[in-house]
Amino acid sequence: MKTVNCKRITYFLILGVVLSGCLNEILEQDQSITNGSPELKSASEWERVFTDNFDVNGDLSQWIAAERFDYNSRVCKYLASIPTIATYENLSCLVITATKNGKIWNSGFLTSNFSFKPDLNQEYHTSARIKFTAVNNGGFVDFAETYGAWPAFWTVQGHRWPAYGEIDVVEGYTFGPADPRYACNLIYGKGRNVLGTTCEREYDVSEGWHVYDEYWENKNGVVSVTIKLDDTIIVTYTNEVNPKLKLENFGPHTIMLNLNIGDNYGIFDKKKINVFDKTMMWVDYVTVDKRNL
Repeated sequence: MKTVNCKRITYFLILGVVLSGCLNEILEQDQSITNGSPELKSASEWERVFTDNFDVNGDLSQWIAAERFDYNSRVCKYLASIPTIATYENLSCLVITATKNGKIWNSGFLTSNFSFKPDLNQEYHTSARIKFTAVNNGGFVDFAETYGAWPAFWTVQGHRWPAYGEIDVVEGYTFGPADPRYACNLIYGKGRNVLGTTCEREYDVSEGWHVYDEYWENKNGVVSVTIKLDDTIIVTYTNEVNPKLKLENFGPHTIMLNLNIGDNYGIFDKKKINVFDKTMMWVDYVTVDKRNL
């Protein structure tokens, strides 16, 4: 009997340790989702080179806030005072808010001070966790119910645009609840975009928080860009996508976060623009990691 009891005690002790370890792992994974940017998957493989968790006691010193009209919309004016850090859904996050102001809409646009481009046999991974939402009569409504909103998370070099390329990780276009659209895209050319819409890839995005990833690599001189949504590959771009695409000419890029309203090209019917009381873009974190290939 004593021998049997010892075995049982040993078994339950081992089981308790295993379950405790699993519980701790689950809790750690959950914290990585709800308390800012996740840890690196492999510290020996990736090096974190930029991070902003938009902590409630932090600031936006790693960013430059625009004070101008959007280049694509004469009805959207960016104010440097609009991007702020606030707490929603128990998360401290960046908040960019668009509201109507007479005949125009005021909103926000941030550009990172950090810039990057992969060297030979190097890869950069840029990630952001984002939610789009709106408020009507003091209560939250689905972002898809708005009309005329055009938020984006993208990387670009503005000098001599688009000679050094543009990578749109996600752009959203709202045409009311029947037709919300989300897409990733590449833009490139000298003096104008020569790619048309050949690099645009639409994908489904439900309401709520989502993780958007850009993987930009230079392997043995061959440059590629991979876009992921919630860790699922949407598309991998190479020069074969379009004979005019020259990915080797892309960069260095900075990170852009903005919430545009309206456009100059007839994408939206200006008479229908509706962001309710306000439309918002929440950003839990932005990170950039690099590794050698």
